Amino acid sequence: MNIYTILIADDHPIFLKGLSMMLNEVSEFKVIGEVNNGKEMLDILDRYSDSLPDVVLTDIKMPEMDGIEATRRAIERYPTLNIIALTMFGEHKYLKMMAEAGAKGFLQKSVTRDELEKAIKSVCNGNAYFSSEILTDLASVIPKKEKSIFVEKLNERFTPRELKVLKLIVHGLSSQEIADQMFISPRTVEGHRSNLIGKTGTKNVVDLAIYAIRNHLVEI
Repeated sequence: MNIYTILIADDHPIFLKGLSMMLNEVSEFKVIGEVNNGKEMLDILDRYSDSLPDVVLTDIKMPEMDGIEATRRAIERYPTLNIIALTMFGEHKYLKMMAEAGAKGFLQKSVTRDELEKAIKSVCNGNAYFSSEILTDLASVIPKKEKSIFVEKLNERFTPRELKVLKLIVHGLSSQEIADQMFISPRTVEGHRSNLIGKTGTKNVVDLAIYAIRNHLVEI
């Protein structure tokens, strides 16, 4: 059985302990550290530099060093590190900054154990992950009246198949799952993903998903 090792960074002791207990109830998960801010997160990562955790769950707002800066520095030091941001409702303004810093997943702090398990496994397998609440939150920041303007102008850049792949990426499907659903090869999916990133001028899959949601290219 594959064991996923996890580091948690959050400055709320009750939430931190509760999340740690929830994770340790999953037989495939092992919490190897709990810290209270971004500085401590970096310190423990340096301590485990020869055997990094499979995933880091980090709050965005923390004292001494917030999750955005900690994520940026952590990814600079350890580019393959998987980081999932933990957010409160209405913090969509920080999501793009976290994506640019290198976070691959985004979860509301009210996340269930089932979704937490799905998100961790998805990110560890190289996919981006957004909780359904965060997708809805992101979609809500663009006025409805602007929808037709965005879609009319932007859809011209994409083929119908690219838009289908984009929708499935935003909804958290892996390349293999998209390939199975669309009856194409995973390599073809990855080609469409690269084309989408190039056409939108985004930096990675997370940034691409945010772009798609904010421009109403995908219905939530």
